[in-house]
Amino acid sequence: MPRSEHILACLVMLCGVLIFSAPVNSAMDEKMKNSCVDCHSQLAGNSFVGAKSHDWKGSIHQKHGVTCEKCHSGNPHVSDEKEAHAGVLGSSNPQSLVYYKNIPSTCGKCHGAEFYKFTQSFHYKKLQSEGKGPNCVTCHGSMVTTVLAPDTVEAVCESCHNERIGVFPYIPQKAKAVLLLLRESNALLDADKKLHRLEQGSEKARALREAEAALYSAKLDWHRFDLDTITSHLQDLYNALTKLSEENPHK
Repeated sequence: MPRSEHILACLVMLCGVLIFSAPVNSAMDEKMKNSCVDCHSQLAGNSFVGAKSHDWKGSIHQKHGVTCEKCHSGNPHVSDEKEAHAGVLGSSNPQSLVYYKNIPSTCGKCHGAEFYKFTQSFHYKKLQSEGKGPNCVTCHGSMVTTVLAPDTVEAVCESCHNERIGVFPYIPQKAKAVLLLLRESNALLDADKKLHRLEQGSEKARALREAEAALYSAKLDWHRFDLDTITSHLQDLYNALTKLSEENPHK
């Protein structure tokens, strides 16, 4: 084929690719648009909705594509304000996904294991029956971008568990101590994972997996607020990590 014909053929093929791919790319771009994010991100940061939108930016939810409508309903694919807000209910409406009693089940759509553990807690039963007690937002914030520090956990627990009310007033200090232990155990496991290069299938590799499983169980049971069970899991973690420093784990 002469060079001029070859170049012409390539140009024809390129035009065909551009023509046929344009509608697809356009459709994908349209699908990726989210009017909730586009509009709310332009609101002032000192307004309530604007502040929440700014909190969402950079959060773990944004990174995983969890946008406004997943928790608040609405239609993110239309630009008309009224249509976009169709189905959105205020947080004081018992039918709203973000009504304080409904927040656990809303979060549970993605965080199933944590939600299941929370439903086993006395706190959840109290929340559903009397409307009192913590929900996910209490510890994580409305954008779920935080994990409370031990001192903050103690202060939050004291709002209900104190000498004046008389409901297990020792709980705040115990919760702080267990959370400190949980964080230290997490750091210890991370350090050991970096320190040891373990042969796959070895006794010590299995011990490391046991430690990881124990830590995961401890974190899940935090949502059940069973402090003694959490401590037991962390003891299992420590026992498993001890095997890593043994000369012969069979002895």
